[in-house]
Amino acid sequence: MACLAGALGAQAPHRILAVERKGLPPYEIADRIYRLEGGQDRGLRVGHRLAFRRPGEARTLGHFRVVEVRATEAEARFEPAGTAYPLKGDLACREDLAGLPVLPLPEPGPIPVPVHPDRPAGPPPQEGVIFFLPQRADLSPAGQQKLRTWVETWGAPGRWVVQVPATRALKPALQKQRTESLLAGLRELGIEHPVVETDPRTADGKYDPAWIRHWD
Repeated sequence: MACLAGALGAQAPHRILAVERKGLPPYEIADRIYRLEGGQDRGLRVGHRLAFRRPGEARTLGHFRVVEVRATEAEARFEPAGTAYPLKGDLACREDLAGLPVLPLPEPGPIPVPVHPDRPAGPPPQEGVIFFLPQRADLSPAGQQKLRTWVETWGAPGRWVVQVPATRALKPALQKQRTESLLAGLRELGIEHPVVETDPRTADGKYDPAWIRHWD
């Protein structure tokens, strides 16, 4: 019964705790940031897509895309489907269980990926995303603040990884400059040996993403 209760709790709607615009102009991201109740403790991962609904209503009014996950909270961007926009207290719901009358089905596991010899096995890393303005390689004040917050929250010890995925629109020279900006930013915060990870990944949005990953 305890396992059943945990599974049901993991699929409960995520309440919107706050609606924010982070950082200083120019903003890293044009859309608002929605802070959600529940994070790693509720099975959320970066890239998850959640339905926007009003309390007591079943219809979907848009979708959220998770861009950052912490222990008990997450941050998401909104993908509108009409004229309705989320407010504090509205809900972000997992859609993989829609229509099931009784018990939820287990969520499919992640797609297997090759195991890197130098990558530690075990729990998934803590992870955050930083967005670069088009054709820019420097960290904005908001990006620098994100790095400081992650180092303070996750702790400097452990393994720190920078991931700047290559795309057709991103020139190799600009990709290298962005990687160097992130590595330099981590070193300034006391991370002596951050490393670069080149696994491919994608993200929707107007601005180019880069990820910071941390294993304890």
